[in-house]
Amino acid sequence: MATIVINALNSNSGGGGSIRDSYLTLLNRQRLHDQYIVITSAPKGLSFLDNPRIEVKEMPGLLGSTIMAPLVYGFVLGRLIENWGADAVLNLGDLIIDTAVKQLYIFDWPYALEVHPEVWAGMTLRDWIVRRAKLWLLTRNFHRANIVVAQTGGIREMLIEKYRLRDVRVIGNAATVDEASSWSAVKFDLPDGVKLLSPSVYYPHKNLEVLLGVADAIRSRDLNYRIVVTINPDSKAAAKFLAEIWSRGLEGVICNVGQVSLASMPSLYKQCDAVIMPTLLESFSIVYLEAMHYRLPILTSDMWFSRSVCGNAAKYFDPFDAQEILSSVEEIFLDESKRSALVEAGVHRLETFPTWKENFETYQSTMAELSKGT
Repeated sequence: MATIVINALNSNSGGGGSIRDSYLTLLNRQRLHDQYIVITSAPKGLSFLDNPRIEVKEMPGLLGSTIMAPLVYGFVLGRLIENWGADAVLNLGDLIIDTAVKQLYIFDWPYALEVHPEVWAGMTLRDWIVRRAKLWLLTRNFHRANIVVAQTGGIREMLIEKYRLRDVRVIGNAATVDEASSWSAVKFDLPDGVKLLSPSVYYPHKNLEVLLGVADAIRSRDLNYRIVVTINPDSKAAAKFLAEIWSRGLEGVICNVGQVSLASMPSLYKQCDAVIMPTLLESFSIVYLEAMHYRLPILTSDMWFSRSVCGNAAKYFDPFDAQEILSSVEEIFLDESKRSALVEAGVHRLETFPTWKENFETYQSTMAELSKGT
């Protein structure tokens, strides 16, 4: 019997949270022979785990915070993992753990790739320091990962070229759209009109401020488009963005439904007409695949990461040009044939990605390879 440690520290939301929950949901259903230990900073989010072979361990207090990540990954996690007698680590975190235990690292931190200068410029000093420290540590420790998983072939090529890595494997992301038993139907209080959904936690790299300019143009021309955002005012920057909506009198154009749980997202997708993402930085973004599944046209930034996922299944725009973004919206909503073509392209594109069942089996076989030393 092997002992497998799953590092889910800080993988509580966004793409990391989606991968964590999808993998652990399937793991929880298995008849397991190995022992699994899950490290997390938010154990309440893993209350669904009831398999006797899975143990959840909480990283307490500040040790579970993002700002402490460089120290925790560099000096704490490795010692814990080795003390537990782990045979292998499945690392879902942003950084690579400093440990001699064999490690599969799922790369999901785009700051280590091509980053638009505006992303660094838009950070607070605190965030800039933390991310620069994490980038230094990641660069320093990349060689400690026995296997690195990239979510696209393009990212694999970047990682090999930039960091001279030897074993980088592609395991494409999968949309969490078929485990619907835990999902709940919710009727959101949305305005009338064509609803453009921008599902995102607030981060500077999401570039949500450009939507204020789009909303200004919609209001000035009295157009029937409405922008739906999912912002929780849990930071000064997020609260400032939401306050700006009201100070500019845009509350009739931009509707904030607040943070939406994964269980309620299917309902929100079904009540909207398109997905709009002016983001400046992603490693993948599961939102693209979910939009394809729910047959919503995708409007997004013309960036390397969006094209690597969406291909011809999106309408691309300059993420700094509010007028161009609105023109893109009008182009697909004033022409039914273009909108239908985008939707159909998305359906076909989605078929090229693996299911979560397939991904789970790949992860399990790879972890068995590591733990047995083959």
